[in-house]
Amino acid sequence: MALAGCMSVQAQGLKDVYKDYFMIGVAVNQRNVTNAEQAALVKKEFNSMTAENDMKPEPTEPREGEFNWENADRIANFARANGIKLRGHTLMWHSQIGRWMTAEGTTKEQFYARMKNHIQAIVNRYKDVVYCWDVVNEAMSDDANATDPYRQSAMYRLCGDEFIEKAFQYAHEADPKALLFYNDYSTVDPHKRDRIYNMVKKMKAKGIPIDGIGMQAHYNIYYPSEARLDSAITLFKTVVKHIHITEFDIRVNEEMGGGLQFSREGATVTDSVKQYLADQYARCFRVFRKHKDVIDCVTFWNLGDRDSWLGARNYPLPWDENYQPKLAYEYIRDMKAPKWDMPARPPRQPRPQGGFGQGGPRQGGFGQGGPGQGQRRRGQGGPGGFGQQQRAPFNPNLAFPEQSGIKEDFVPSELNQPGQQYPQVNSQGYARFRIEAPEAQAVTVGLGLGGQGGTQLKKTYDGSWVGTTAGPMDEGFHYYHITIDGGTFNDPGTGNFYGSTRWESGIEIPAKDKDFYAMKNVPHGKVQQVLFWSESTKQCRRAFVYTPPTYDKDAKTKYPVLYLQHGWGEDETAWMTQGHANLIMDNLIAEGKIKPFIVVCTYGMTNNVQIGGLGGFTAQDFEKVLCDELVPYVDANFRTIAKKESRAMAGLSMGGMETHTITLRRPEMFNYYGLLSGGVYTPEEIKDKNQVKYIFLSCGSKEGPDRIKSAVDALKAAGYNAEGHVSEGTAHEFLTWRRALRQMALSLFK
Repeated sequence: MALAGCMSVQAQGLKDVYKDYFMIGVAVNQRNVTNAEQAALVKKEFNSMTAENDMKPEPTEPREGEFNWENADRIANFARANGIKLRGHTLMWHSQIGRWMTAEGTTKEQFYARMKNHIQAIVNRYKDVVYCWDVVNEAMSDDANATDPYRQSAMYRLCGDEFIEKAFQYAHEADPKALLFYNDYSTVDPHKRDRIYNMVKKMKAKGIPIDGIGMQAHYNIYYPSEARLDSAITLFKTVVKHIHITEFDIRVNEEMGGGLQFSREGATVTDSVKQYLADQYARCFRVFRKHKDVIDCVTFWNLGDRDSWLGARNYPLPWDENYQPKLAYEYIRDMKAPKWDMPARPPRQPRPQGGFGQGGPRQGGFGQGGPGQGQRRRGQGGPGGFGQQQRAPFNPNLAFPEQSGIKEDFVPSELNQPGQQYPQVNSQGYARFRIEAPEAQAVTVGLGLGGQGGTQLKKTYDGSWVGTTAGPMDEGFHYYHITIDGGTFNDPGTGNFYGSTRWESGIEIPAKDKDFYAMKNVPHGKVQQVLFWSESTKQCRRAFVYTPPTYDKDAKTKYPVLYLQHGWGEDETAWMTQGHANLIMDNLIAEGKIKPFIVVCTYGMTNNVQIGGLGGFTAQDFEKVLCDELVPYVDANFRTIAKKESRAMAGLSMGGMETHTITLRRPEMFNYYGLLSGGVYTPEEIKDKNQVKYIFLSCGSKEGPDRIKSAVDALKAAGYNAEGHVSEGTAHEFLTWRRALRQMALSLFK
């Protein structure tokens, strides 16, 4: 009996195993529906299909009014013949619409007429078999620093976001019964997630018939975590009733997302890699099952690795290039739990650079090797060489030709090393870079993405590399680094700041309200480094302590203390350096707006947690260090008011997560709580109304601020003293947190 049961499960397809959860879908090509063996696999495993390419705008209407239905019909007929539901993909996508739709000289009215004719022709043709449509695909910007949340496509430049509204209206007119989806990638990344949420919410408030969100799930074995995926689905289900996982694959390298530029080299597929792939599929499906109330369909993006848009060497699907099931398939089918923890990202290794005497594939390397052998040897001269010939003097007017809409009022960033002219910023928020790497083949700045993986610098006349960000960035501080021929380096022109678990370069975009954290001619407090013994970790640990200007003037006065935590990837230097916490305190005290207090910053033990691994983070080790070791040390060595009523804890991002966890677990320690882009408190999780005097919640306006307002309203309704703050025009970044610290400080210890 047990053997028969096992054989029955083995004979079932995923569609049967998941019949009580959601449909299981697959993206198919022509070979998949005409090859007998592949067609049999489709029929066994899936009850939903998507035409990978054959229903997109350009393949179906390559020229205005000339429709090509042959391939789309073949897939639709296969679905009809086999009783498989068909997802329509996609009606409008910037990357594959016929150029005639937005040709030069096209008016908005002409475009809308063309779009309506195309949408309604294809929707009407397949309305008997297509149960839902991806109406608009990938309309939101990838650039986390962009002020405009929309992708700057030809459609958007012509019509603004109205083209999205029109597309959904035209599709609904053609088939009122079809479910209509907005579809995009990187939906688990906070900036993209929140942009999609805000757009859909706004559209639905106007009556636009958006039924669901399609979450393209182009992930990798390192990311996302279950918590990050769960967070995105949880947010989206507040605004739509239908979520489809539309394009599911998992790479075994570090790349992810829906961008069309990627490596097809993959990785060496060891048994460990196979297990990591299986585990990541298991994690994702565990989250999907949790949300079966809103997830209708999970679609793998291709039948087997042979078909994958990523290439077989990226090993992305549950079926290999011979359409045989992998270990990952077993984990999905049997609903197994992951075997191992999520792997740590491997350190990035630069490609061979053709260094002194070592050669390598790069042209023009020093010494031996490479196709450019002998071209740039030591002593040969030329631009950037070691010989007698000198490079031409740098002239920014030649290197940076004028660009429409960009003001040429660039000045060196305030964070530059002494005497360094680059990087520069202008009054609009653009950043400009110059890197001297005359032998390089490619140089990228990891800032101002513009959908291209960074600001791609270009080699100019003197051998240096120059470039300007694609758009203005948010005001405030930003980390970045330089990638030169695959190696990661810091910009020698600017200072270094600890973030992303390494020393990064930094740039400051001047903020209109920067006065509150400016260095002024006012009395200043002291920031001192202290070393304290941690018995729990068996080591000496470091903290930075800010004492107010009055601290040394009166040896009797005792002070309240704020314990202020950094985010993931940072350390105890962050708040006083990137955050200017000491200057914010000095200025508020000088203005008579706050009662002076001490601020303590220490390392939150966050950085061993890989991005995507937050689900298992408990902060228990840090809780011991903070509550049982650092607080007693500070109380013993500084003039503090050593009681709960005079202590506050706050943190940004992951430091907010720690604050949330520790304040709830240790209610006897702190009386004031602050979460800065670090989540929210709910009345239900606070056991005693008397345990907290003041709760502060904040985020940037680009981080889904509705959640802050809702949480604060709920806390106030339950009788808590709560305050919410939204930093206008900013995202998950230090200007958001500087503003939040200032606002919170006004209400502490009152």
